[in-house]
Amino acid sequence: MEISLNKTELTGALPALGKLVSRTSLIKAYQAIQIEGRAHTLFFRTRNVVEGIEFRMDADLEDDFPAVLVEFEQFRLAVRNSKKKTLDLEVENGEVFIDDVMLAPVNGHFPVPENIPDQDATVTELPADTLAALSLLAPLTDKGQDIRKVLGGINISRDGLTATNGKELSNIPLSLEMTGNVTIPFPLALLATKAFGESGRLTTWQKDEDTRFELSLGNWTWRAKAYKENYPNWKLVVPDRTEATHYVSFQDDRAELLQRYLKSVPDDPQNNNGIKLSRLEVPDNLHLESSNGMLFSVLAEFDDAWGDLSFTVRKEFLLHLLNAGHRKIELNDAYGPIVGTGGNGEYIAMPIITKRPQAQTEQKPEETASSQTDTNVAVQAEQTAPQPIPEQTESVTEQIPNHEQETSPTNKTNTTPSTKENTTMIDTNTITHVVSAPVQTSAQNNKPESKLNPMDELIISIEAFKAKLKAMVDESTAMSRKVCEVAISQRQKEREYARTKKTIEKIRVASGF
Repeated sequence: MEISLNKTELTGALPALGKLVSRTSLIKAYQAIQIEGRAHTLFFRTRNVVEGIEFRMDADLEDDFPAVLVEFEQFRLAVRNSKKKTLDLEVENGEVFIDDVMLAPVNGHFPVPENIPDQDATVTELPADTLAALSLLAPLTDKGQDIRKVLGGINISRDGLTATNGKELSNIPLSLEMTGNVTIPFPLALLATKAFGESGRLTTWQKDEDTRFELSLGNWTWRAKAYKENYPNWKLVVPDRTEATHYVSFQDDRAELLQRYLKSVPDDPQNNNGIKLSRLEVPDNLHLESSNGMLFSVLAEFDDAWGDLSFTVRKEFLLHLLNAGHRKIELNDAYGPIVGTGGNGEYIAMPIITKRPQAQTEQKPEETASSQTDTNVAVQAEQTAPQPIPEQTESVTEQIPNHEQETSPTNKTNTTPSTKENTTMIDTNTITHVVSAPVQTSAQNNKPESKLNPMDELIISIEAFKAKLKAMVDESTAMSRKVCEVAISQRQKEREYARTKKTIEKIRVASGF
C-alpha cells in the first residue's frame, strides 16, 4: 500500500519526535519510531521509559495497517534526503519504504498507549495560548539536582500555569475549569512541536498510586506521569500589590533596548551575573550597571519617593521578566522581592543583597574625596623628590621646599633611635643626633646630584598633572553628591509642607472656622 505524504509537514515533526528517542538505550524499541495507519490517519510515535509523544497526519488510506517499528535515524535521513515535495510511503508485510528506500525493521515490544478510563478521567479544555505560556515558564523551572523534584515541573491549576525554582516565580493565569491541580514534568518534547496557537485538552486519571495525564495540542499528544509531590503554595510568596512603595516603568521600545544590552553582557558567575539598577535624574533614566562595569540607561518613569534607591538583580531574571512582556517593576525596598507586571501574569524574583564594609559606609563623601586627594599629593611628592642615599652616618633633617610644603598636608619623620638607645651607642664611631626640625623627604647628599634628562622631567610632570586632575575630579564628584543631597532634602521639605497644608485644611473644615 502506497501513501503520499507532505514532506514539509513530516520534516517539521521530526525534531519533536526525536526528543524522546533513546539512541543509547539497550531496548531497541526506544530507538525506533512506530508507524500505524488507522481511520484515514497516520500515527507516528516515539517514547522513552517515562513518557511518549504522538504525531497525527491525515492520509488517504485504502486499508488500515498494524503498527510497525523502524529505526528512527534511518527514517529521519530518508525523509530529509528525499528530493520530492511529496513523499511516497509504502508499507507491505511489515516492511516500510520511503521513495524506494527500505527502512530496517526493529524487533521488540513498543508499549501500546493505554486506554483512558471513561469514568475516573478528568478532562480540562486548554486555550490556544497554552504552549506559549509553557515556553515562557520553562526557563524558570529548576533544572538542577534539587531535593524537591517537583520544582522541575510546571503546575497546572484553576489559577493557571505556575513555575518556580525557589529564586524566581511566575504565574500565567489561564481560564481553566479544573478542581484540583497537576504538576507535569519539563515539557521538552512538547515545546519542540511548535504547536503555538493550537487549542487542546488535558486529561488526568489515576493508575495505582500514580497520576497519569495526556496533553493534546493540535495534531500532537504527549503522555507522561505527573509528579506525586504536592506543589508549594506559591500564593503565600506573592506580595500584596498595595504594599509596593516604589515602581519604575518603561515603554516597549525601551524594553527591546534593555534586552539587547542584557544579552550582550558577558556572564560573571563569581558575582551571580548581578545587574545594579538605579535612577538617573534630569531626565529620568533607568541606569543599569553590570558586575563587570558595562553601563546602560534608558528613559523610564519613577514614583515620586524613589530617591537614591538602588537594587541588584541577576541578569537572567531581568531577561525572564522582559520576555514575559512585563514593563513595570514594583518593590518596597532593595531587600524585598521585585514584582514584574504589565505582561503575562506576574513575575516575582529576589534581588541580590550585598553589604558594604563598615568603614566604607560610615565615611562621608567629602572625607573620601579629601583622603584620595591627600594620597594623590603624597604620591606626587614622592615621585618628584630624589631618592635618599643609603651611605649616611649621621641622620640630618632638612626643610621641604616651599612649593612642596603647600601641597603636602602632612610631614614624614625619619626613623631615629630613642634617647636610651643613643646612650648605648656611645662606644661606636657613629653618633646619631636628633634634631627638631620640619620633615624631610630625602637625606642630604654630599655628592653632586645627577641632572634629570628632559624625558624623565616630562614623565614626572605628566604624572603630577594626572594626580592633580584626579584630585579635581574627586572634588567635583563630592560636590555633585552634595548638590543631589540638597535637592532631595528640598523635595522632602516640599512634600512635608504639602502634607501639613492639607492637614491644616482638614482641621479647618472639621472645626467649622
